[in-house]
Amino acid sequence: MNGAPDRIAALTRDGVAAMFEGSTRVRAPVARRLDRARILGVAAGTLCLNKALPGAAFPVIIRPVDSHAGHALEKIDDAAALASYLEATVQDEYYLTAFEDYSSPDGLFRKQRLAFIGDQVFVSHLAVSEHWMVHYLNASMAERAERRAEEAAFMASFDTGFALRHAAAFDELRTAFGLDYFAIDCGETKDGRLLLFEADVAMIIHAMDSETLYPYKKPAMQKLFAAFQARLAAQAA
Repeated sequence: MNGAPDRIAALTRDGVAAMFEGSTRVRAPVARRLDRARILGVAAGTLCLNKALPGAAFPVIIRPVDSHAGHALEKIDDAAALASYLEATVQDEYYLTAFEDYSSPDGLFRKQRLAFIGDQVFVSHLAVSEHWMVHYLNASMAERAERRAEEAAFMASFDTGFALRHAAAFDELRTAFGLDYFAIDCGETKDGRLLLFEADVAMIIHAMDSETLYPYKKPAMQKLFAAFQARLAAQAA
């Protein structure tokens, strides 16, 4: 399974963004891995943001390289805010990414985690939040019954809804990555394209949520796990 370490190593934040530059189906905001000195230059006004991050304007997103789960991840609205961030977060290198406002008409942000297994795609979760930085654990899913109902409906209609709508984008992802298995975090742009946040082969996909609160999840995850096991068995045959 995934006997392609070079392709896995290519799934960096900036590498993934570069794969889809110019795509009409997959929107991957421009991202660059930059050393501290260059970002200090942007904050000081001695380096144009557009040169450090081509095509971008404030706001931007910054995080230290190797940061995960939102640690030290912030949206920066201007050079002064960037300077303050750098004072508080001392690292050698950062990822700088163009910010995309992907809020829905109701003002909420929606992020999906999907698993690609061969030519099949499965939904792992849908998180709904008031904040642009969406993580399932901070999206108040356990406290908000209407959000769980939306997730249940999303899972039930995934094959005939979201997956059908973005089938061409999914094919583009498979071709670009060339992997038997990978997962993505994604959303939708305001013009209806697939908005790709990141791709990896080690995203957390589980069936550990309360069956009382999330009765719809276990059947969906069992379907996903069965497909993975079948793919693994076929690869080993």
